[in-house]
Amino acid sequence: MDGWRPDPQAVREGGPVSERADWALAYARQAQADLRAWELYEQHPEAVAAECHKLLFLQMACEKLCKAYLLRAGTPPEELQASHGYIAKPLPVVIRQFILDSGRDPNRMRGLLSLVRRLAGEIEVLNPAVRRDGHRPDNCEYPWQAGEDVVSPLDWTFHPLRLVAVPGGRTFIKLLKGAISRIIEDLS
Repeated sequence: MDGWRPDPQAVREGGPVSERADWALAYARQAQADLRAWELYEQHPEAVAAECHKLLFLQMACEKLCKAYLLRAGTPPEELQASHGYIAKPLPVVIRQFILDSGRDPNRMRGLLSLVRRLAGEIEVLNPAVRRDGHRPDNCEYPWQAGEDVVSPLDWTFHPLRLVAVPGGRTFIKLLKGAISRIIEDLS
């Protein structure tokens, strides 16, 4: 390739540990941007083309937050780049850890943590690559077949929207935002 030069910002020293930290920070920063887009849609509903678009940003923020935490814990980056099923199991752990790190007692928040588990499972299947053994083709990005019909995400009512609207759902978003900020702070 004529004229190709390596990007000096992309060259890093320090080996695998710092590389994982760099990847974790990059995922966390992207999670923060995705959640900010979701928040802007919340503040300006007239700007939302469809609810599926808003949920896409929530799904991406959750997935990237979970990947950032997994990277910080030692998972190799290449292992996380090959899949999208990284919300249902790690997100409740990430939120619980953030609650602990914030000096709060997670035992007093059992109802909220139960909601977080339900939301994490529902948010994970918003990704078209996660199909729950073919039982849940609904997703917020691509049309799917339901019986004889082809369904567009534009016409679908998504369960997470109702769950995020309840009082515990608003707290979930605050915890999600806090967990993203915390990992960015820790890695910066």
